[in-house]
Amino acid sequence: MTDYSGKKQLLIKLLATVVSLVVFVLLSELVLNIFDPELNYKNQFFPINRDIDFPEFYEKDTELFWRLREAQTLKSRWFSDLSYRINSAGIRGDEIKETKVGRRIIALGNSCTFGWGVPIENCWTTLLERNLRTKLPASSLEVINAGIPGYSSFQGKKYFEELLKYQPDIVLIMFGWNDHWKAGKEISDAEQKTPPAIVVSLQNIFSKLKLYKLLRKITLSATEDTQFVRIDDISGKRRVPLEEYFENLTEIIKTSRKHNIRPVLLIPPIPSLENYFTATRSNLHLLHQKYQEKMLRVSEYRQVEIIDLQSAFDNFNTLFDNPLEDPIHFNAQGHEVAALAISEYLLANQLTDK
Repeated sequence: MTDYSGKKQLLIKLLATVVSLVVFVLLSELVLNIFDPELNYKNQFFPINRDIDFPEFYEKDTELFWRLREAQTLKSRWFSDLSYRINSAGIRGDEIKETKVGRRIIALGNSCTFGWGVPIENCWTTLLERNLRTKLPASSLEVINAGIPGYSSFQGKKYFEELLKYQPDIVLIMFGWNDHWKAGKEISDAEQKTPPAIVVSLQNIFSKLKLYKLLRKITLSATEDTQFVRIDDISGKRRVPLEEYFENLTEIIKTSRKHNIRPVLLIPPIPSLENYFTATRSNLHLLHQKYQEKMLRVSEYRQVEIIDLQSAFDNFNTLFDNPLEDPIHFNAQGHEVAALAISEYLLANQLTDK
């Protein structure tokens, strides 16, 4: 009897502890929702790209580091105060039809493909589809925007494997900016070690709780030095060094051809010094040019088509709203120029060929 009574008391204590913990969490969430403190931890030197680690929008992934949460609408001051509709496939835009009808183009890239700061109707992928349909009225054609903010070519080559299920006829490939971003703690993307799957799953479960985010911010603030890096800082290791950038693009091309998909490279544009700046030299431009030249080498070595968006952009001085602070994301007019250059190339170079 004494043993039974002791077990009963222990069970009651455990139950009381669980109930108390649940009540504490609920009350904490209520208080934090009322006062709404800033809970995101900003640090430009990050393992697994903590800088864009907003768990209400992203979830961690053991292979890709992060991916967009499926079936949601993003709206936040961190995302240019725009609404971004993310479909059930975890990419921007309308739902993808299970059965492909006609030709399908996948745009593989980062936030410049995603359309950061630009409404979906002004995004180059949307305009490209519209341009091609106008010129090919009898043709059924679809452009899928598979750009994920922050992705490098290292992530892109892995993500492309997932996208093969959509049976694209053409893949448009544009990476570069995140590749030559400074590697946090001198750890490149290929060297990153993600936690075990069970840990990642638990992080994704708890990451939406404001209490979790508060405790996380306190812990990181206490254990890590806040560091910031200039966008034109070319010292140290890159997230994807040049030779790895070459190999990653090559792997995407090889995968494309293996599955009878036509690969087309897109040179990622940068605001030209002549059109936007008074300086005659820029470390950022020199670094970006190295990655552009490496893409050209890939094109030559693998005999892959390439569309020179840089040349198209150099004809204008109004495609970047604030090039000093953000020389990466072009505006709606820039998206229009990109869509026109890509559509004209595809129409002039046998769109149906692979």
